[in-house]
Amino acid sequence: MNTRFLINKQKLLVEDIVCVAILVVFFTLFLFFRLIVIMLIVVYPMGVLLPYGIYKSYETIVNKELKILGKVLKVVFQIGYAIFSILFLNMLFSYPHITLSYIIYFLSIPILLIGFAGFLKGLIVEAYSPSLRRFNMIIGIITVIETIIAIIFADVNFIFHFFTLLVVLSLNGILRAELYLSEYALSLKKIRNFRIVFTIMDNYIIQTPVEEW
Repeated sequence: MNTRFLINKQKLLVEDIVCVAILVVFFTLFLFFRLIVIMLIVVYPMGVLLPYGIYKSYETIVNKELKILGKVLKVVFQIGYAIFSILFLNMLFSYPHITLSYIIYFLSIPILLIGFAGFLKGLIVEAYSPSLRRFNMIIGIITVIETIIAIIFADVNFIFHFFTLLVVLSLNGILRAELYLSEYALSLKKIRNFRIVFTIMDNYIIQTPVEEW
């Protein structure tokens, strides 16, 4: 029995729906909340720069091919990126008209889309484990509801909403990783499998048997 490789149309459908949702969300924000859109353009890259600088520093330290001087110089620059992002974000949120509620907005928008995507992947893509599909759908719905509540009541109970958003984000990350791995009968019980999750995420190819005549 040979195999042939096909594009998984269910995965592509989910990605298309999510892309449309992203465009709708940002178009709506641009029409009614332009200050938030302008800040998003600045905040998100700066927010990514912090973990990027930390990760690249770790990567440089464990790189055995680099000499000590090269490691020190690279680590200094990479930690500099992280410090710069912290200082920049601190300066941005120190303005009086930028309240803590903006932090909730910035967290809620991507988390809302992540939850929505998790619900769609559980609902549409049949390649994954049925039980994990159901879990992703449930957590996806809870995530969407929580992010909407957090956005509406961003000025109330900031700490509660902040930690709740971090919790649902973590749950989505763990369940999504398990979902992707389930297609290949793998699990996060082996931590090293986490490294291949990001490769699987971009994989739209499925194997199907082809009968030999």
